[in-house]
Amino acid sequence: MARFEDRVCIITGGASGIGAETARRYVRDGGRVVIGDVDEALGGAIADEIGDAAAFAPIDVSDPDSCASGVAFTVATFGRLDGLVNSAIRMGPAPLEDLSLADWNKVVDVGLTGTFLMTQAAGRWWIDNENPGAVVNLSSTGGLHPYNLAGAYSTTKAGVIMLSKQFGLEWAKHHIRVNAVCPGHTETPLTAYMRDPAVKQARADVTPLGRVGQPEDIAEGILYLLSDDASYVTASTLDIDGGMARSLFNHMPGRKWD
Repeated sequence: MARFEDRVCIITGGASGIGAETARRYVRDGGRVVIGDVDEALGGAIADEIGDAAAFAPIDVSDPDSCASGVAFTVATFGRLDGLVNSAIRMGPAPLEDLSLADWNKVVDVGLTGTFLMTQAAGRWWIDNENPGAVVNLSSTGGLHPYNLAGAYSTTKAGVIMLSKQFGLEWAKHHIRVNAVCPGHTETPLTAYMRDPAVKQARADVTPLGRVGQPEDIAEGILYLLSDDASYVTASTLDIDGGMARSLFNHMPGRKWD
């Protein structure tokens, strides 16, 4: 039996990158998905590519009414809701001394507040209907370590980790699991610098597993946390980064024991 047979998942930020790949693989494993995104053209194209087991919903995660509408659309379209993946993010890189309030807000509003609002909307439906559920929130190794010159990104992603832990503990009694994943450098439309072969190789060289991550690497970790294989896992964080976040001493000058 496929892991997600008769199950339905909303994937916000699902129009590209990790979100889109997670949607493809969720359906391949028997499930149905709603692609939630503000990019209607790209999100609709991904849903069309996947087929009848996918639908697109215009979801602005920074708007609580839009989040609630996304949940209602999912239930009306597929009859249920079992999982949620929050991968929507916006970028506003700048040194903190130059960062505008508008750029701070746009990253926090989508990446952190949006994760809160969308998780809340799904959780309210599960609690009201006495259904279990599983949420996976995308943080980043940038939420474990400061990402200089990235504006509000690291603060937002660190907040996602703590928010996931708090939701996971508060909702455990409702059999709703909430976890976070922390991808390392991953080749997606957001990481345009990876198109430079020299940059991509340099990134691979400082990763213990010797390569840059791909969307499918992250998607498989997300699917694990959504599945019954992780039925005893909540309020936890899964690093998917080829060992990068733990490799500080690999890069220190001095004696080596290779």
